[in-house]
Formats: sequence, C-alpha cells, structure tokens
Amino acid sequence: MRKKNPRLVLDKLPFLPQSAAMMIRLLHHTCHFTTFGQEYEEAALSAGKSIIYTAWHFAFPGVVYYFRDRNGLLMVSPSRDGDWASRVLKHLGYQSVRGSSGKGGSLVLRQIIAHLRSGEPGGFIADGSRGPARIAQKGILVLARHAKAPLVPVSMAANPCWRFRSWDRTMLAKPFARVAFIYGPPIWITGEMSATDLEVMRRELQTTLNRLTLRATEIVGLTPD
Repeated sequence: MRKKNPRLVLDKLPFLPQSAAMMIRLLHHTCHFTTFGQEYEEAALSAGKSIIYTAWHFAFPGVVYYFRDRNGLLMVSPSRDGDWASRVLKHLGYQSVRGSSGKGGSLVLRQIIAHLRSGEPGGFIADGSRGPARIAQKGILVLARHAKAPLVPVSMAANPCWRFRSWDRTMLAKPFARVAFIYGPPIWITGEMSATDLEVMRRELQTTLNRLTLRATEIVGLTPD
C-alpha cells in the first residue's frame, strides 16, 4: 500500500495551524515563567528604536510563546514546511516573511528593514535554520546594521522538559514546568564597523547567548549539556 505524504495530509487539514498554536499557548500557560534581565530590554527600548530579539534555535517553542501577540516579524523558510509554520505563527500574533539568505535575500532584507523601521519588533535565530547549533551567524549582525536596531539576546531553560533528537536538540517545556527566561545586554552594530569588527561582535553575541543559556539552565536546576 502506498504511504500518504504527511505534507499533503497537512494541506488538507486547514484547522491544524490554529490548533497547533492553541496547543503551544495552552502548554506554556501551565508553566511558571520567571524573567531575568528585563532591564536590558528596557534599555534598548529607551533608545527609541525597534528591537531585534535573537535566540538559539533550540529555544524556539518557548521564545515564540513568550513574545506572542506583539506583531513581531519572523523569517520563515520558503519551503512547504515553512508555509505551515507561518500559518501557526500567524495564530500566535506574528507576521512572517518568507525567504532565506540564499533565496530572495535582498528582497527579504528590505521587507524586514521596513518592518523594523516602522517601530515593530523582529525576532531572528542566531544560529540559523540549519546550524551548526549555538554558532552565531554573521547575517543577523548585517541585518541589525542596516536596520539600525539593537540586538537583544535572549535564552531560556525549562524543568522538566523534552529535548528532541534534532540538530539543535529543541527544548519544549513539559506541562507545569519552571521556566527561566533571561535577557542579555543589547548589542549595537554601527555602520562604521569593518568586517573584523563584525566578527568580534559575532563572537560577543555567541558568547552572550551561551552564557545566558548556562545561567537559565542553572536557575531551573538542570545539568548543563
């Protein structure tokens, strides 16, 4: 018997994205969130600029819940999987732009910059959609420079949680978990920075995100990876 393509099945069930978004809301609503370092977000907002929040890919489920319903912009893959993800995000109160650095990158960049300059926030994964895990990519720094918006690093940990066998070991909080959500100091990328300067800032972002992840892990009583 010929197996059904899971993607075709999803296409025939238009209610699934809304149901998935509702499950994300319900699951995390049972959790106890404690936020640390919120003064860093306030410092970035006080500059009168839009913010680019950035996190590691593993934290995506918890991060999209935390920043829900703010009209934030996320970049989503142009693939069919990305089409389904963008519909889920819409029901979580996000806008999405379809693309990648390799496919229509310049158009995507212009759309993102226009959104950020309108005063709305954006959120982007620091290690990209394919990794390597916890290695910051330079593209987000270039985006911040063009948009003239500060990068605000964020990370989290949950106990208890599930960890998937994916390239990033995606973390999903279990019901009623204790969740530590933590901000780091804003990172400003100016137009005068050279390629060498960008590499220094890339390493700073990477170090900061790893430090935040370690601290959040310790706060909820987990053993670091």
